[in-house]
Amino acid sequence: MKILVAVDSSKDAREAIRYVASVEWPKKSEIYLLHVIELKDAPPLMPSGGPFNWHQVIDRARGKLVAKAEIFLKRTKKEILKLQPLHVQSLVREGLPGAEILQAAKDYQSDLIILGTRGLSNIKRFLLGSTSDWVMRDASCSVLLVRGKLSRAMMGKTAAKILLATDGSSDVSHLVHMLRLLTCRTPPKVTVAHVIGRPAYLEGWYFGNGKAEFMRLAERLLKKMEKDGASHLENMRQRVKKFNMKVDTVLTKGDPADEILKTAERLKAALIIVGSKGFKGSKPIPLGGVVRKIARYAPCSVLIIRPGRPQVSQAITG
Repeated sequence: MKILVAVDSSKDAREAIRYVASVEWPKKSEIYLLHVIELKDAPPLMPSGGPFNWHQVIDRARGKLVAKAEIFLKRTKKEILKLQPLHVQSLVREGLPGAEILQAAKDYQSDLIILGTRGLSNIKRFLLGSTSDWVMRDASCSVLLVRGKLSRAMMGKTAAKILLATDGSSDVSHLVHMLRLLTCRTPPKVTVAHVIGRPAYLEGWYFGNGKAEFMRLAERLLKKMEKDGASHLENMRQRVKKFNMKVDTVLTKGDPADEILKTAERLKAALIIVGSKGFKGSKPIPLGGVVRKIARYAPCSVLIIRPGRPQVSQAITG
């Protein structure tokens, strides 16, 4: 498994590093620590030999940023290797962080990108930063947004609470597989949630066929959706139980993103796992609005499961 970890000296990135160091990744996994430098972060320098020396000034500034990044990555690599005998490679790139993270994930055919993002304020939720939002939206693989003290929750003596959000589709192998990879000191307590939303096409159907007929059709559809949802949740419960994890199920109605967020709040979940659509041919399918809303406003870390390229997906699930 290939894991790309975007790192810097921020508190959120440090927590992402702690989480990586605490997980027992599959054998022969490769960890790529990526630090992106931007010249705007360099200390102000002035040319001593006139305007023609600006390129030398820029080179010196770049050199100082690279040297500082290499020291930081060396220290981070040592921190991880103290706990896990993994293959760890350090990468320093220059440019826009979001673009460089996505390019590195493509270059190294990453199965998972991990990056820290901000948590909650006392008044309102912070939106994701532009880098997190960009990576989450355009990544061709799964993305873990680390928010809060995820490593402490997963490695504590008390069972961590994980919310597995499923849309009821039959293709849940990647969600289940990634859940199995999560290493906890105490087996986690998993809640599998499915939300029943009213099909959008019913609104147009109502205006053409009258209220009474609409209500009868809506009731029949709702009963079928409830039955199918309950069956799907039971199937998921049985699959999760095989991993020696405690598991509950929740079936609710309403807006999918809102219901998942409310459930995460109520459970005090440490992590939400939600699926995305992966690839159509050779191009990634755009991230859906439900997943983006959950990732933006979740009170905890969010793992977005996105099946990668066919050859990569086969390697993960094989």
